[in-house]
Amino acid sequence: MRVTLVTETFFPQINGVSRTLGKLVDHLRSVGDTVQVIHPDYGAPPASPWDVTLKAVPLPFYKEVVVPLPPFGKVDRAVREFRPDLIHIATEATLGLHALLASRRWGAPVVSSFHTNFDQYTSHYRLGFIEPFVRRYLRWFHNRTRATFVPTPGLRRKLEAMGFERLHVWPRGVDACLFRPDRPHRETIRTQLGFGPETVVVGHVGRLAPEKNCGYLAEALEILGRHHPEVGYLVVGDGPIRAELERNLGPRGRFVGFRTGEDLADHYAACDLFAFAGLTETFGNVLMEAMASGLPVVALAVGGPADVVQDGITGRLLPGDTPPERFATALAQLIEHPDQRRQWAKQARQYAETQTWSAIMQGLRDHYLRVCAESSNSSTAVARTMSL
Repeated sequence: MRVTLVTETFFPQINGVSRTLGKLVDHLRSVGDTVQVIHPDYGAPPASPWDVTLKAVPLPFYKEVVVPLPPFGKVDRAVREFRPDLIHIATEATLGLHALLASRRWGAPVVSSFHTNFDQYTSHYRLGFIEPFVRRYLRWFHNRTRATFVPTPGLRRKLEAMGFERLHVWPRGVDACLFRPDRPHRETIRTQLGFGPETVVVGHVGRLAPEKNCGYLAEALEILGRHHPEVGYLVVGDGPIRAELERNLGPRGRFVGFRTGEDLADHYAACDLFAFAGLTETFGNVLMEAMASGLPVVALAVGGPADVVQDGITGRLLPGDTPPERFATALAQLIEHPDQRRQWAKQARQYAETQTWSAIMQGLRDHYLRVCAESSNSSTAVARTMSL
């Protein structure tokens, strides 16, 4: 099978979407498929001769987001030459829209995946008035593909209620061999960061931005620190509000920027529990990585986390309108009851071990094959009708 993947974020960008798509491409190529990836140019050479990189610029107010620049004639030529059996559009901005509109000329069936609640992001940037328009655009976009893949059953139900069609759950996995509690450099990192043997370290991994509800999390952690002076905070990631969070968390906070691979896994393992306050997540890959690392999770039961974390088993889920004080209390309970923390950590690890990337990606590939077969059958039926 020949697959064209169109995305506005890919490796070496560090986010849940790029990691998921990277795992997808690796799996498809490992089973013998030929994959063409079309994405912004991040300064590295294409991984495959079929891949296409596009000139892009970072947003001036959000340098972590890189936007490909039209025109996209280069994309048209490359796709026609590649002749894909299927096109997967993973993002809905300018490049994704071009691919959707051009796909009729390219002659291959198109599927899409829904990764980000962009409509909910608007309120975090004082653009709430355009939220209904963004939602209508997203519905229009995805309803023009043969299938849209979403990460959780909860998101599928929500989008179906909004009029989205042909939705299928494509969950997320985790590399439980990489992310594990017994990482070799756990103690080294704790020592380097100044955490003592008795320090209970609360970890957080992700983009440090308003839409991630980081301000709320910082407030909850500040409250926690007043009552538990032995606590420490390890924050992995970067973003436009990092400096503000550093000021809020003070000397207890350790900010280490983005980390990848073995280094990232070691930093997870250096923590004792994981705090996550996102309200707009469609899944939350970091939750699976944390649980694989043996960390019980405290999160808000909104969006993806409600489907990923099992309340009272792998962590604690709190209502979305929970005040920061109650969030801090939930963290404090795990600090004050180490036996419970260890039990939930064990159960979190056990659950993560069942969520393998290979099985999840093969399930998506099987759906690709069904879409290709349906498209072929439809084309054959049309040809027969026209010949009568």
